Formats: sequence, structure tokens, C-alpha cells
Amino acid sequence: MLIIVGIFIIVGILETMTPHLTRKTNVFGVSIPEPYVKHPILKQWKKRYSQIIAAIASLCLLAQIGLYFSPMQEEELPLISFILLYVMLLLSSGLYMYYHVKTKKVKVQEQWETQIKTVYVTDLSVRQKDETLPPIFFSLPIIMTLALIAFTYMNYDTIPDVFATHWNAAGEADGWTEKSGLSIISMPLILLAIQISFFTMSRGMKSAKIQLSAQAKEASIHRELAQRKYGSWYLAAINFSMTILFVVLHYTTVILHDQTAPYFFPFFIVFNIVTLGGLLALIWKLSKINERFDEVHTNETAVADDRYWKWGIFYCNKNDPSLLVQKKYGIGWTVNLANKWSYIIIVITLLPILLVIFI
Repeated sequence: MLIIVGIFIIVGILETMTPHLTRKTNVFGVSIPEPYVKHPILKQWKKRYSQIIAAIASLCLLAQIGLYFSPMQEEELPLISFILLYVMLLLSSGLYMYYHVKTKKVKVQEQWETQIKTVYVTDLSVRQKDETLPPIFFSLPIIMTLALIAFTYMNYDTIPDVFATHWNAAGEADGWTEKSGLSIISMPLILLAIQISFFTMSRGMKSAKIQLSAQAKEASIHRELAQRKYGSWYLAAINFSMTILFVVLHYTTVILHDQTAPYFFPFFIVFNIVTLGGLLALIWKLSKINERFDEVHTNETAVADDRYWKWGIFYCNKNDPSLLVQKKYGIGWTVNLANKWSYIIIVITLLPILLVIFI
């Protein structure tokens, strides 16, 4: 129950706060000229979106809690919970697209772009101030997982022919797998895929283009640097806590043959605290460092890149060498689909998971 409830809380908070965490010049995936970022209609739509999503998330969370007090069979709960979470995400996505279309429409109708001057804003000294964590912080977990895989194969003969791979809410094993060369490292492979994606994201953060504001240049520099810094810290915290969680579970159940996984629950609680607590801290930091446009001195705005975004979600720009770019809506990063390396990274990241599922 704690796992699902934690997921609902995290997703609910993210979806509710997202319009207020993105750059002020990005509203529902649409670039807004800087002189218009405080337009009353935009503020109203962001507020209304958050209110609706908060209500939906609260109802879904209450429904999820109610499921555990219902006479429903325990094996049916995960499926119903997944459907409920999917419905919540589907409703938030639909509401996002609704306001995305409305924002684009009002931008065109009021001719915001024709009434302002677009300029290119750069500062070559910004990258020298970058404080993202060095690669070693994301390489160490990968090394630990590779060592675990090697150690597992070294102890292959001592591993039982059938071992537990799934546990119920009480921590009792209720799913079993026959020993094979792949099955004994299925958990480390999934962990390795996640670690590779974290390593890629950390490198992408450091090399991604820096978007500066024409009206609030210093504030935008501070936001860019802080988002990279705190984002890398959050990724590292999740990476290490997840690595410890998976390593302990794998070592306990596969190597030590203890199918009850007695250490899993407390480690999972710690992981939840790190994930949720870190998310709340990151949200708080981003809300404090967002650009302010209390005063607009000119009719200038930084050049928009809407033409490279599809629905404000998918980025494709052949002229941008960046592998990752900041999301236009929400916090985090997304791949540049025009960069061939993005597809290679996606395949490398998903391959271990696909092997575990289909082989």
C-alpha cells in the first residue's frame, strides 16, 4: 500500500505544481513573449489547471486508499491501482492539451509576437559557473551493479534452482522464477538500465543549451545554474538510494537465499523518504528561483523555439547539438529527437528491461 500511495502523492504534487515550476516564458508548452508573461488570462488558466488537477489527484488518492479497505482480492489490487493512476495521468494530459491549444490561440489572436522585438541573449561565462555533480557520482552506482552481476555469476552454483522474485504487501514471497543465466541478474539489469539513464541525464544537463531571458538575464542565469545543480543532486540521491535498495534485495534473496527479504521494507521506506522529500525540496527550490518579471523595461524578448516543439512535448532541432533539453512543460529534461545519439541512448537504456520481460 505504501508503494502505491507514495506514487500517487508524488505524481499528484508534480502534476498540480507543474504550471508554476516551469519557466515563466513557457506556459502550457507555448513560448510567451516576456512582456506578456503576467497576462491575467495566463495566470487564471494556470491557477484553474492546478485546482482541477489537485481535485482529481485527491479523489484518486482517496479511491486508492479505499481499495485497501474493500473486499477485493489482493492480486487484483495492483491492476486496479495501475488503472486508477493511468486515469489520473490521462485526465491531466487531456487538460494540459486543452490549455495548450487555448494558449496558442490567444497568442495568435492578440498578435503578441508581432508587437515585440526578438533578440538573441548569450553569456559565454555562464558555463564556467556550472555546479552539476561530476561524472564519478553517477559512475560509482554503475560500477557497483556491474560488480554485483559478476559476483552473482561467481556464485551461480550456490543459487537455488527456484528463487523468489515477487513479494506481497506483508513481505511474503508469492512469485518464483527458475534459475537461468538471465533470470539471476534480471534485477541488476533493470537497475543498470536506470543507472545508465541517470548518467545520461547528468551529462545532458551539463551540455544542454542555456536559455536566457532578455528582460531578466541575471535571474534566468541563476535559474539555469540552480536547476542543473539541484537537479543533479536529486538524481544522485535517487540513484544511490535505489542502488542500495536493489543490491540489498538481490543479495539477500538470490545470494543468501532468504526469500522473506527482511531488509527490504526499511530500505524501501528510506528510498520513499529520499524520493518524496527530495522532490518536495526540489519543487521548493525551483519555485524560489523562477524568473521574476515585476517590471518590463523594453518590448524585447528572447527568441522563441516553438517551431522545434510538437505539442510542447517532443523536441526536434537539427541545428541544436544538445542531446538533452529542458522540458518546455514540467521539470526535468527530454531528448532532442533530431540527435541520432538520443535513439542509441533510448535503446541502450531500454534493452535490459526488454530482455527481462520478453526472454
